[in-house]
Amino acid sequence: MKKNLSILALIILFCLKASAKIIHIDTTIDVNEYESSVTFPAGYNIGDYIEFVRVNPLSAGASGNYQISIHYTEDGIASAATHLASISHSNPPLWREVGRVNNNAYVGVYTNFTVDCNTEFGNSRFRIRTVGTHASNRSITVYIRITSINSNGSFTALNSKGNDSTVLNFLPMTCEWDLYVGNNFTSTGASLAIKAIQNGNVGIGISNPKNKLDVNGIIHSKEVKVDMDGWSDFVFKKEYNLPTLEEVEKHIAEKGHLENIPSEEEVLNNGINVGEMNAKLLQKIEELTLYMIEMNKENERMKKENERIKKDILKLKNK
Repeated sequence: MKKNLSILALIILFCLKASAKIIHIDTTIDVNEYESSVTFPAGYNIGDYIEFVRVNPLSAGASGNYQISIHYTEDGIASAATHLASISHSNPPLWREVGRVNNNAYVGVYTNFTVDCNTEFGNSRFRIRTVGTHASNRSITVYIRITSINSNGSFTALNSKGNDSTVLNFLPMTCEWDLYVGNNFTSTGASLAIKAIQNGNVGIGISNPKNKLDVNGIIHSKEVKVDMDGWSDFVFKKEYNLPTLEEVEKHIAEKGHLENIPSEEEVLNNGINVGEMNAKLLQKIEELTLYMIEMNKENERMKKENERIKKDILKLKNK
């Protein structure tokens, strides 16, 4: 009797475990890899494309990230590139070029093919498009490998061909990007090294950059080049109204700084624009140069006047 009860208990336990497994079975089909190839015939033109696959992101059929790697060989010379596509629910149904994360160009400088993505809801798809015709006298086969970084339900092979020269915009590779660095061997949290946000601003050590590059720290460089809209040589033009030294003295007495030069308070609150400040400082240097030239002329006039007076005195003495 005890033996039968033990067997019954084992059967019940097995059934419970089996039912538990059945309850937790994930019926989602996750297809994350896809390989294909397309062949462009000899004499292909810029803008020719081959639409080769439709993807099916599992998140609402719309949101996913894909890495698309392509490579081809012509006369023993290879080229390869990797593109990164970000698809979300609200993307527009249009073709945009997919940004590259790396590119090994054909013969060093030539790029013949790129990847486009149409992010139409429920019909997101990819194509290879020609952007160069180097060595187009022969057919070229482009080999493709797609990796779904998120979950993808299926890949559907396509083979639609045509020519499109209207693609001008890039598909965003990400909404924003963060790089955190630190020491893995300590309990200290990582520090933000680089932050890129939607408008293209980049911060180094700054989480919300307000300019194309904001840096929280010292910049050490061998050289800095600043593009300028103008320069200060207008000071040397005849029509320039050079302030008198009396006017300069009056402005300093009233304002505590040179005219057109920011005050200490302004600099401490707002910083300085390096290019603009260099131009303003040069303006003051050029004005000083004009003052010195005028003073030198005045000194020469006084010397000549002194010489004339000396001669007149000498004549009077001789008389």
